[in-house]
Amino acid sequence: MKKFLTAALIFLMSATCSAETIHTFGRGNTERSAIHDAMRTAIEQKFGATINSKTRVKNSMVIADDNSVDSAGLISSWQLLSSRVENGIFIVEISAELDDKKISAVDKKALIDFNADNPRVAVVASDSSGRRYPEIENEIISALKRQGFTRTVDLAQVSRAVQLRIISAAGDEDLYQSLANDFHADCLVTADVKILSGNEVSVSSRMIELNTGEIIFAGTSMGGGGFISGGDALKLAGRRAGNEISTAAFKSAAQVEHHLTLLITKNTFEQLGGTLTAVRERVKNISGVNDAFTRKLNTSLELDVDFDGTAADFAQLLEVFAIKILEVGAGYVKI
Repeated sequence: MKKFLTAALIFLMSATCSAETIHTFGRGNTERSAIHDAMRTAIEQKFGATINSKTRVKNSMVIADDNSVDSAGLISSWQLLSSRVENGIFIVEISAELDDKKISAVDKKALIDFNADNPRVAVVASDSSGRRYPEIENEIISALKRQGFTRTVDLAQVSRAVQLRIISAAGDEDLYQSLANDFHADCLVTADVKILSGNEVSVSSRMIELNTGEIIFAGTSMGGGGFISGGDALKLAGRRAGNEISTAAFKSAAQVEHHLTLLITKNTFEQLGGTLTAVRERVKNISGVNDAFTRKLNTSLELDVDFDGTAADFAQLLEVFAIKILEVGAGYVKI
């Protein structure tokens, strides 16, 4: 973690001439969380908005009502200027250049590495009979790589029956967990292919965060028409789907704020207070946590946590409070 963080901090993304440089401070229980806090402040200063997990307000008027800060493309470069610890709290100063212009693939990869721990993405494109379409899968994978997602998972060993289940797997938590465990995938892209005519293709695609079940993207792309051949129609539909999926994936991964799942076992639940109210308040008081919402409560508790950082960052913070970490994955922490 330390080696990775050092490498990330000395990396300076290339800036465009129209970028505005802003100096901000951030605070947190770790250096990474403090940097994320400074990034959030820089975005607020640049766009004159007060941003939290629910709303963005400008000039006393609500300009958005959603669950995330759309920071993708806004921070085009940044540099750590100083870092110190006071009373156990990290205080950092950064210089951030903010712009909404397109940034390079190298810069995108650096941003995804830092903000999303470079997730593994599995891609499956098939029709209702289970036939795979590698030309569409390749277009989607290529688009993801252009956006900085360099780790893809090969699902070639998946049986036709499982492929059919994957395509129609909206909300299939058991399947998600199986893919996460068996193929070490963090995200799944499904593409349901329909040949409408000899030269027209429809691709209905989704991108799902396997550990949380969050749908990052859902949409339909078309390809074909005119004098385009069937093979070219497949590639065109795949290219369009890939561009839409990868853009949504980058925006999700590049957000300063992340939605994490905190899995709390029965013993830890008792240690943290033994009641839902007490546990939520304990979690909400952790530096970098903006809010916590109950997802499930039975023999254990699942909380949806809005946090300025990755699951690994959150796990590191929990360890500061002597909370035993049982498992960490992309998008979740089990304690």
